[in-house]
Amino acid sequence: MISILLSCYNSNFEYLKELIDSIIRQTEPNWELLVYNDGSTDIKSFVEKYNDNRIKYFDEGHIGGGKAYNYLLKKAQNEYVCICNHDDIWVDDKLAIEKGFLDNHPEVDCVFGFLHWFGEKEKIETFEMSDEEISKELPFWQPIKNPSTMFRKSKFEDIDSPMSHAADFWVWSKHWDKHYHLIPFVLVHYRRHAGELTKDKTKMREQSAQIIQRNMANFGLNFTLDTCKALDRFSKTYDKALKEFVQQNIKELK
Repeated sequence: MISILLSCYNSNFEYLKELIDSIIRQTEPNWELLVYNDGSTDIKSFVEKYNDNRIKYFDEGHIGGGKAYNYLLKKAQNEYVCICNHDDIWVDDKLAIEKGFLDNHPEVDCVFGFLHWFGEKEKIETFEMSDEEISKELPFWQPIKNPSTMFRKSKFEDIDSPMSHAADFWVWSKHWDKHYHLIPFVLVHYRRHAGELTKDKTKMREQSAQIIQRNMANFGLNFTLDTCKALDRFSKTYDKALKEFVQQNIKELK
């Protein structure tokens, strides 16, 4: 079986229905959906209407997204774990594709795929990246598409993040040394809309610089925030030559 984690905060019920319906349509039927109410009115009655014993509800009060997902991870009964957002839609064979790959590649700790953006912005994210390149780049930016991931619970025992706008980057870069693999297919339809936290680009870049600073400190490099902003490929002050120099001089990344 597969454990699917979902934290709901001010969730739009129309979007939430589309997500849960897409999970129920999965060609891989052996899953549990763990739903945490982190601050959504009437979410319990909404979930109970599904009358599906694979869907389990939790509510310990508002604790924030990172802690909510970490709470659900502790409750997960299975080795394979997925994270989802209330406003996304999964392709019908997402679970089957990812489970099949992990079953056949025990050396891989986490897989992820492409996103199809829809709503306010329409595009498909595609790129090529080897397993080695993913771990090499993770201390500096976030190539892993969080809503598309499936990972082994035994390898990621902590997915909490203090960051509100760069939570994904905090979690995956903390675990840069795990074995990641990109499955080159669209696995999730990712909704773009006005309520997204990621729309605040200034806050995103500030928090990304703080995470890069933490990552560099873990390699014994004490950089200022301005230097860390120059290591962020999405920052206006990005210095590609500096980043490549730092990469070459971090022994652990070789």
